[in-house]
Formats: sequence, structure tokens, C-alpha cells
Amino acid sequence: MYNFLQRLSALTSFAMSTLMVLAILISVTTPLIPSSPTHAVTLRSVQTTTGRPVDPFDKTSRSAEYARLTFDVDADLSSMFNWNTKLLFAYITADYRAPGFETNRVVVWDRIIRNPRQAKLRLRKHHNKYSLRNYALTFEGVEAANLTLHINPVPYLGLMYDKSATSIPLSLPRAAGPAGQVGR
Repeated sequence: MYNFLQRLSALTSFAMSTLMVLAILISVTTPLIPSSPTHAVTLRSVQTTTGRPVDPFDKTSRSAEYARLTFDVDADLSSMFNWNTKLLFAYITADYRAPGFETNRVVVWDRIIRNPRQAKLRLRKHHNKYSLRNYALTFEGVEAANLTLHINPVPYLGLMYDKSATSIPLSLPRAAGPAGQVGR
């Protein structure tokens, strides 16, 4: 009735259609899997200083105000790992409003978590990994600042989504002068 190639084609088409439906179901249902991560961010101190940029890609020669944050992170994100989680991307942002710039979000720390053993974060007196500097080169007029922990689960199959875990208020003091520091 049918030759071998026609039967192989029909079987392959059925298998690929079944795998595609299964892949769609996996990608739709993975964000619905319950997880209960525990997390807390505690801000210990904020120090601002005035200086020149140390970033080799920043060629501005003007001095600017930089903020150095000291914070603690206590998080157990192991419950976010399931059979479809490849890794977690955790990062902390400083969100603030400044004159002339409505919304500012600066990443100050990040970490890639590859397995559940690495998902237990206990960071004490940790400093920001990336510099915190305003576009206007000064923190004058900055209001309503927050420090927010975000978690992005990266699935093997499906869409990435963002979970804003926790947010705490942040106040940025003015620098005392060149290379001067003001603690909080």
C-alpha cells in the first residue's frame, strides 16, 4: 500500500508535531510551577565620593559623584529550580528619579546561579560590583531611590520572566568634596 519512505515521513511528521505541542505546553506551564524563595536585602551604608571615572570605556574627563553601597543579602532561591530551570540570574538595581531623567535604573550587583547549591546566598558587608553614578554627574535632586533585588529564571525551554523580589529605600547623601566621604 504505502512504501517505506512514505511511512517514515508520516511517522516523523507525527513525532515532530507531538514534540512541538509538548514544547508549547512546557513553556506555558513552567511559570505556573509554585516556588517560595526567601530573600532579604539590608543596606548597611552609603558613601559618596567625588572623583574621575575609572571605567576604561568612559572617556569623560569631568569629575563625578559615585556611590559605594555596603549591603547584606540573605536569600534561599533553591525552590525556584525545577526540571526546566537552566540557571537563575539575580541582580540588584538602584532605581531613582532625578531632574531631567524621569526613570533611572542602574545595576549595582549581579550573580549567575547555576545549581541549587549555589542558590543559598549569604553575603555580608558586600559592596556594589558596578559603579553607581548619575547621568548628571551629581546626585543633587535625586529623590525616591530604592534598592531592588530581581531574579530572572532562565528556562531550558520557554520565555524568561522577571521576578522583583524585594525593594528597600535608599538615600544618596551628597559628597563632602573632592575625595571626601559622607557615611549614612
